[in-house]
Amino acid sequence: MRTFAVRSFGEAPGIRDLPIPAADGALLMRVRYAGVNPIDYKLVEQLNAASHYPFVLGMDFAGVVERVPAGERDLRTGERVFGIARAHGSYAEYTAVTPGSQIEPIARIPEGVTDEQAAALPIPATTALGSIELMGVTAGQRVAVMGATGAVGGYAVQMARARGAHVIATVRCDADEARRLGADEVYDSNTVDVIDALRGAHPDGVDAVLDLVNGKDAIRRDADIVKSGGALISTLYAVDVQWFAERHITASNISSSATSDSAAAHTNPAISSRGLSEIARMLADGTITARICSRVELDGAGELLDRLRKGLVRGKAVLRL
Repeated sequence: MRTFAVRSFGEAPGIRDLPIPAADGALLMRVRYAGVNPIDYKLVEQLNAASHYPFVLGMDFAGVVERVPAGERDLRTGERVFGIARAHGSYAEYTAVTPGSQIEPIARIPEGVTDEQAAALPIPATTALGSIELMGVTAGQRVAVMGATGAVGGYAVQMARARGAHVIATVRCDADEARRLGADEVYDSNTVDVIDALRGAHPDGVDAVLDLVNGKDAIRRDADIVKSGGALISTLYAVDVQWFAERHITASNISSSATSDSAAAHTNPAISSRGLSEIARMLADGTITARICSRVELDGAGELLDRLRKGLVRGKAVLRL
């Protein structure tokens, strides 16, 4: 099968012909689309001599069940499914996951949702959903999303808006896109100091902040805009939980895994079959949109990842297998 993979330590990723996963005891899927995420190239950068090879890039996928293991009673051959394939990767014509795996959840694709749209959902949309749930977003709250037009941020803006929150977006250049997503206020970091602007607009503070952009030093300024008793979430493992607690802010680092990748990270219960089904339902009923901005063939994976690394991809990108 054709893949985009690293066969051995020190090799650059590229198109490789590899065996179809044996799928003993696992579900075998024919991949139609693979979702592209920053974690994909970051994992390549973390490979070392002890890593498992060949390493097929990608995790998010949508496709069709090709084969089910003995005893599988939920899914059947021919059903459309989407999910996260960590062990075998998704930049490949076929992938496999273990049924019931906590870290490799899958779910059916509902009517009204295309395979392409489904592939754009798993990691970014469940990260957004888990963050919104962890912050306890409810109607009438003021919620700031920093990095509001990226893949995770775009979903978070739409989800918070659907819950009746007053959504405040910080962006870089693309203010119009944030407004299209439903943001009530938009601040462009290229033209204003967003912390000063938010503090001026909301002197009593906002209820919650989802920070998708700031590192360990810069994120401390968020304390100036979150009201006492408010919540702060980082997807970059940037918050010092104790430091913010001393300032009466409940801060968390949320993991993009079902199990925490770091002792400092909060697990994300939305990374589950239930979470996948919920975000697919949101897409089907119009609560969220997939916002697919780039569609390329597998041969274009390297160039697409380079553009993503440089911050040139806005919204969600997918590979067509």
